[in-house]
Amino acid sequence: SQKCADVWAQQFGNNMSSTETAREFQAKERKCRNQLKKRLANALSRELNRLLQEEQETDVTLCVGSAFQLKAHRAVLLARAPHLLQGTEATTPVIHLQGIEPAALKDFIQYIMHLGPASGLGTDLLALYQRADMSDISIRVADRVFSAHRAILCARSEYFRAMLCGSWMESLCQCITLQGLGPDEMEILLHFMYGAILDFPPGTNVSQVVLAADMLGLEGLKDVAEMVLTRDYCRFFPKVRERMGSILECLAITHSIGLQDLYCSCVRWVAEHFVKCWSERNFALLPPELQRDCLNNVTKNMVCNTHIHIFVFSCGGDFPLTFF
Repeated sequence: SQKCADVWAQQFGNNMSSTETAREFQAKERKCRNQLKKRLANALSRELNRLLQEEQETDVTLCVGSAFQLKAHRAVLLARAPHLLQGTEATTPVIHLQGIEPAALKDFIQYIMHLGPASGLGTDLLALYQRADMSDISIRVADRVFSAHRAILCARSEYFRAMLCGSWMESLCQCITLQGLGPDEMEILLHFMYGAILDFPPGTNVSQVVLAADMLGLEGLKDVAEMVLTRDYCRFFPKVRERMGSILECLAITHSIGLQDLYCSCVRWVAEHFVKCWSERNFALLPPELQRDCLNNVTKNMVCNTHIHIFVFSCGGDFPLTFF
C-alpha cells in the first residue's frame, strides 16, 4: 500500500541520514587525530632534541677515536639503539665505538631522536617505560610507585625539569613523592610523556587528567583531553541537535578546568541552537555566568533590525527576563 511505501521510504531516509552522519563523524575524527598526532609527535622529538643539545641529564658519552665525544641519554639509546649499549654495564660512563665516523654517529643520534610518520619514537619510549629498563628514578603517588627515567621526565615536563635539574632538594633523590593527583592520573601522564598517547583508558576522569597535566605543565596532554571531549561529548558539533545535553555538560566541564577554546566552541554551538538548547534541563542547571555567556553570544550574532523576543529564566531566578 501507499502508506507502507511511505513508512519504508521514511525509514530508509532516516537510515541514510544516520549513515551519512556516522561517516561525517568518522572523517572528522580521522582528521582531528592525524593533526593532533603530528603535533604531539613533533613536540616529543623537539623536546628530546632540546635536552640533547643542552646536554642536560646526559649519563653516557659515546666516543669515536680519541678526538670525538658525544654526550647522550642511556634511556633513549636503550629504547632506540640498544646495540650501542651491548656489552656495557648500566653504569658505564663512556662507550668507545668502532667502525663509525664522527659525522655519521652525530647524524645517527639525531635520526633516532626524530619522530617521522613511520618512525616509532613514542612507541619505543613507551615500551621502555613499560619494561622499566634501567630506570633511574621512582615516583611515589599515594600507594603506588612508578619507575621512570630522569631524562624523559626532564625533557617532557617543565615541572620535573625544575625539580630534577635545578636546586630543589629532590634533584638528588632517587624517589620523589607527588601530592595533588592520583595513581590513575599519574599513569596517564607517564604514558603521555613517553609515548605521546592520543587516547585515555575507558572511564578516565578527563577533568582530573587536565588538572594533573596543568600541574606538570603538559600542554600537549590538555590538547588530547580537548580532542576526547570534543569527540565523546560534542561529536564534533553536528548540525543535528541530538547532542544538546552532552554539549551543555561539556560546556560546564571545560569552563571548570580552563579549556577555553573548547568552551567557546560549546558556547557558540549552544547560541546557534538556542531555541532548543535553552529549553533543556541541563541549560537550566548551568551556573548563571555560563547562561549569560550563551545569551551574550546570541545577542552578538543577531541582526540589528531583527525583532525577537527571548524569555530566559534561570532555576534560581537570578537570570533576568531579557528581551530585544
